[in-house]
Amino acid sequence: LALISNVDAEPAPNAAADNEAVNLSSVHQAKGLEFHTVFVIWLTDGMFPSSRSLEMRDAIEEERRLFYVAITRARDELYLSYPHMRLNAGFGDVFQRPSRFLKEIPNELLEDWEVKRS
Repeated sequence: LALISNVDAEPAPNAAADNEAVNLSSVHQAKGLEFHTVFVIWLTDGMFPSSRSLEMRDAIEEERRLFYVAITRARDELYLSYPHMRLNAGFGDVFQRPSRFLKEIPNELLEDWEVKRS
């Protein structure tokens, strides 16, 4: 998800009065904010951390700091998700490796869920 202009990042009119709203945000835009529930999506190596950062130690550390920002935005509920497979143009379905950052979270803090197609 990419927000393509500053208008996308501005609060909607009457946003404070609407408790039923869903906020879509980049991790950078969420710095300093806190939400009741946070979903961090697409947590696979190559996406988070990005493929551009996988070969550079400093870049991986910056991505790790961003991951910390993302997971500490949740006040009550945090959902971390990643696909097992994705469609890659020209290659078909490609298996995905969960983000290396997920392994750094103690197992006792995690509850595994799996959603399958019926």
